[in-house]
This record gives sequence, structure tokens and C-alpha cells, in this order.
Amino acid sequence: MDEETMTTDAQHSSWPDDLYDQIKSHGEFLSGRLGKLNRGKQLTLVGADLTGIKLVGMNLQRAIFRSCRFYCADLRNSDFSQAVLTGCDFSGADLTNARFIWANLRGADLSRAILKGTRFENADMRPMTEAPVPPHGKGGVVSLSDTTLHNTNLSQAKLIGASFVGAILDGAILDNADLEGADFSYSTISNVQFKNAKLRDANFRLADFPAEIMKQLQGTEAKVPQEVTPEVIEQVLRDHQAWIDSDGQVGRRANMSGWYLSRAHLAQANLNGADLRKVNFSNANLHGAKLICSDLREANLMYANLTGIDLRGAQVEGARGLPSG
Repeated sequence: MDEETMTTDAQHSSWPDDLYDQIKSHGEFLSGRLGKLNRGKQLTLVGADLTGIKLVGMNLQRAIFRSCRFYCADLRNSDFSQAVLTGCDFSGADLTNARFIWANLRGADLSRAILKGTRFENADMRPMTEAPVPPHGKGGVVSLSDTTLHNTNLSQAKLIGASFVGAILDGAILDNADLEGADFSYSTISNVQFKNAKLRDANFRLADFPAEIMKQLQGTEAKVPQEVTPEVIEQVLRDHQAWIDSDGQVGRRANMSGWYLSRAHLAQANLNGADLRKVNFSNANLHGAKLICSDLREANLMYANLTGIDLRGAQVEGARGLPSG
């Protein structure tokens, strides 16, 4: 006999009235499979809005959720191993210690989700190839933007083109993961393992990471920032100061666009009018720096010392890490 499935109407905008009954039946379905008995019904929801739902510690292995919305849901300690979760919206959800082993997460949105201790081993997190199911499916690449991946296990996960923009990766495991074309711009990376990961065209140019991470990335075909020596920085600052003092008659305007200046010591530096587009100033010391009329568009200033800086007239569109207000 074919396995029966339970499907929720995609037009429902609130939780299905019998959702917990369906989950209970799904548990019986799983037990029946293990015992080779035909009982229970596999849980299948399509386009359901489960915003804010609390499903803590649930066994949802092999469940099917296509284009469902789990916005700000509490899914701690739940098990989604081997589940189908294509196009689902997990943005803002608490996925602490949840399991997604061998799950199909193609096109899922995990932006701003809490991913502490979450396990994604062998999960399929590639972009969707088919159109997402309305009304909640988003499709596109998997988004892990602005998430905190603390001890998150993504080993062997398929993350081609995934967005890690603004994410904090602390102790994450990415061994053997396929990260081709992934974007780590404005992310903070520490204690991360990339052993045997596929990193061709992965973008780390605006990421913040210590020297040991740089060593891991060398020779991987990833897009890594070009480090600049202190001597070059000092010369450029001298030339720029001469350019300012002479109203452009001598010296040269500083063009540091795209430079990697993470953890650089630039206290009191005069960078008025400088081209600082997409400069990585993460964790840099810019105390008292002069940045009047400078071009800081898309620069990374996260965790930098910005006390006493002068930003009058500066272009800051797309820059991250500047004080609000």
C-alpha cells in the first residue's frame, strides 16, 4: 500500500487547526516505518503559514514542508533530518540544536535565524531550480545572512551561491562543504574549519577573520582580500596629506578602494576626501580619524574603533558598522 500523506490547503494564513494531530500521526508513521507496519500518515504541508509556532523537541524526520513560513518560530531541539523543506522561510527562527541531517533545504531563507549548535550535515542547500510554491515560497539561493552560526555543523552541505552576508561564524564546521560562489561579505569568521571545502569564487574580500583563517583560504580559488603592508599604508597617507596641504598640487589623493585594513592602526589618520569604497576596516583603530567628504560606500567598519571620527559630508551608502543616528 502506498504511504498516505496529509496536505494542508496552501491558502491558509494561520496554523492548521489539526496541526498537532497531524504531527502525532506523523510520529506514528515514523514508528510504523521502523517496525514495517502501515500506520500513521506522513506530514505534508504546502505553503502553510506557521509564523511564531512553537515546535520544541519535535521529531519531524522525513516530513514535507514545501514553501512554508516558519518566521520567528521556536524550533529548538527539533529533528528535521531527511525532511523536505524547499523554499521555506526560517528567517528569525530559533533553531538552536535543531537537526537538518540530509535535509532538502534548497532555496530556504535562514536569514537572522539562531543557529547555535544546529546540525546541517549533508544537507542540500543549493538554489532552487523549480518555481517556489506560493504564497510563502521565495526560492533563489539559500540565505544565512545576519545569522549567528555558533558551533553549527555544515559539513558536506551543498551551499553553492549561499549568502552568509553579515553572519557571525564562530566555531562553525564547514569541512567538505560545497561553498562555490558563496558570499561571506561583512561576515565575522573565527575558529572555523574549511577542511577540503570547495571554495571556488567564494567571496571573503569584505569578511573579518584572523590570520589563521587566511592561511586556510590561500590556494582554494576563493576571492580573498589582498593584504597591504604597513609601509605602503604609511606612504599613501603621506602622499595624501601632501595632496591636502597643497590643494592637489603635489602628492596624491589616497585611493584605497578594496583594501584589506582589518585590525589596522589608523588613529588620527587624515583621510579627508579619500576613496575608501569597499575598504575592510573591521576591527581597525580609527580613533579620531578625519573622514570629511571621504567615499566610504560599502565599506566594512564593523567592530572598528570609531570614537571621535569626523564623517561630515562622507558618502556612506551601503557601509556597515557605522553608529546609527
